[in-house]
Amino acid sequence: MAQKKYRPGMNCEKSGKYSCYNSKGKVINEDVDMEKDRRFPPAQEEGCYYQEQ
Repeated sequence: MAQKKYRPGMNCEKSGKYSCYNSKGKVINEDVDMEKDRRFPPAQEEGCYYQEQ
């Protein structure tokens, strides 16, 4: 099953480490620590998303 993609500003469903990817799938930021029910931070580029590591 594919991992869920989270957009900046969405609520985190599960605490853990996440990576930020640009619209082409290239890693921008590898270590983003998130806590459950917190919002994902804004991204530097348009079309970015976060995925759990």
